[in-house]
Parts: sequence; structure tokens; C-alpha cells
Amino acid sequence: MGPRNLRRAVQDDIREVLSDPAARGDRLSESIAALGSRHALEPFRAVLKAIADIDCAEARARAIVQAIDGRRGLLEGLLGRDPGFAVASCDLLHEVERTLREPVFRQEGTVPPGPDPPEDGGAAPSLQETEHFETRRAERSGRPLAVVVLAPNPPGGLPPGTLGPALAALRGCARDVDYVAAAPAAVFIVLLPCTGGREGLRAADRFRATLANATGCGWRAGVAVGEGTAANARALQESAKRALEEAHRAGTGAALHRPERRRHPRSAVGPAIAARLRREGAESGTWVEDMSLGGALLRHMERLDPGTEIVLALRPPTARPGGLVIPARVFRVSDGPVPGAAPWRAAVVFQPDVRVRVAGLLAGLDAPSDGNGSA
Repeated sequence: MGPRNLRRAVQDDIREVLSDPAARGDRLSESIAALGSRHALEPFRAVLKAIADIDCAEARARAIVQAIDGRRGLLEGLLGRDPGFAVASCDLLHEVERTLREPVFRQEGTVPPGPDPPEDGGAAPSLQETEHFETRRAERSGRPLAVVVLAPNPPGGLPPGTLGPALAALRGCARDVDYVAAAPAAVFIVLLPCTGGREGLRAADRFRATLANATGCGWRAGVAVGEGTAANARALQESAKRALEEAHRAGTGAALHRPERRRHPRSAVGPAIAARLRREGAESGTWVEDMSLGGALLRHMERLDPGTEIVLALRPPTARPGGLVIPARVFRVSDGPVPGAAPWRAAVVFQPDVRVRVAGLLAGLDAPSDGNGSA
């Protein structure tokens, strides 16, 4: 007997009984028992199946429903308000089974996605099915959805025979509501419901450490996050793969995909421009990875706090080099290859009045040189 097999009238009556704040203790038991006489069914079994997708004998179901009602009273004393029957059932069943059985955590009677097949012997949901479910859930709830893609570092460096243990270890450190899947080329994909960007990066670092312990090799991760209607799991997976490529290029352990916000295209700079950074009367060397008319991406040996006002002194490798001094402000800072250690990456923004000078510098990078290289 599943939720789909319960008649609509039965489901409506169950919801009405459970939503009544006065239906507590003996009154709740009497109201549920009345469902059996009205619909010719085992009422406590039907209630438990409807709210938690658990099917058991009527006597056992009655004991569980009464235990949920008792937990409801306990939570009310802790919270100072009635949490409702559904919240109490989720709290009790999660404590007993370590799984989330409340309907908001499942779709149409499916079990939470995980490594093991359902207890009824059916097949576990595929990655495509779970992506569809999580996309719909995020759209309805407005909560964020994170997707993490993990790959060995270097690519193809996974020792033989470690893929299975790595997958088991990854699933062991994931939450009950997370979904872990393996993809070709020893790539793992993890879907994390109700997870934002900062939490997604922390989870990615935890996954990387777990996989490193299980395989003996390094791992990189790409993270992408969407919220509400923008949380399309399939699209986020592609964005996470691009973030993984960015982490590989930048030499970082993990990277978070960020939508392009610059109005002007970026130009790769690398060692073509000698750069110095000045702030609060001190000057130090820095590395400009890329630049556009509106800003630049720096790699710096000291952490720069967002909002810090700096001055960039740039020297392009032209035949007649000239220095360019650009006031800038630090917009965003992220970790480098080692979290919390140098070098850090900082995105800085330029003032609009310097764009003409920046454009001249970028144009000079493409001009023919005199063969002497950098001045």
C-alpha cells in the first residue's frame, strides 16, 4: 500500500486530522481510529504510510504514531510552540533511522537518494532522475542547490583498484540528503540540496580530504550553486565542471563557479605585465592573471580584505615601456591551492575614469614587440 494507492478522500481526511492542533493524545488516536470505520482500512497503518512512507502492521503503526505524538509534546516544550505532527515525525524517525522520512525530503514515494538500493528491492534513482527531482524541489522551495564535481589531480592519476573504495568513502562522508554518483574518467558528482556557495566549498574541501585518504592521491573540485528557479541541476553540473577546469588552471584545490559579471571581455595577462601593488604606504609584487576594462584578477602573497583600496603600478612589455598607475578596490578574495595559506586570489575593480588608459595597455599587449621581450 503506497501513498498513490490511498484514495484522495482518505488522504484529505488524514491531512485534516493531523493538521488539527487540538488532536493530541487520546483525541488523536480516536480521530485516526474513526478513519478506519469511514474508509474500511487500517487507519494507523494508512497514516504512517502517508506521512513517512513506512508500511508495517497496524499494531506497530499505532505505537509509532503514538510515539510521534509524544515527541511532538517534547518538542513543544523545547521550542515554546507546537511544531506540528509532520515535524515531530521527521525528528523522531530521523533519530531512530538516521534518514529523513518526512515527505518534503522525498518525491512521490521515492526514498532519499543514496548509495544503497531501496529496501523494497527497487532500483536506486539514477543521476538524471535525481537531478530532475532536486531541480523541482529547489524551484518549489526557493532554497539553493549546490553541485560538486571532483576529479583526481593530476587527471588519470587515480591508483588502480581505488575507485570503489573512493566512492564508498565519499558516500560515507556525505549527508543523508546528498546524492553521490560516479561518472566516467573517475569523476564524482555530488548534489547537495539546501546548500549555498560557502557551504558548498566547505563540503568540497571535506570531500577532497576524504578522497585523498581513500586513494592516496590529490583531488580537485568544482562547485556551482543555483537558487530557486536558477537551480537547474543539469546546468549546474556543467558549471561545476567549468569551475573544476578553472581550479586546475589556477592551481587551486577547489573553485566556485561565478557567473561572468564583467561587461568587457577578459584578456589573459600572465607574465606579460610586471605589476606592483601599493596599499597603506607599503609596496609589494603581485601577479596579474587576467584583466578587463573594469577590473583584474590578482594572485598575491598577502591576503587582501574585500573593500581594501589599493593602487596597481603596471609596466607593459612594449618597446617604449611606460608605467600605468591604476587606483582599484578589492571586490572578492578566495583561497589559493592551500586553503588559508598564500597565495590568495583577489578580484579588483577599477574606477570608470581609468578605462581609456587600461584599454591602451591591453591594446599594447597585442602590438608587435622589438624582440627584447619584457622591459
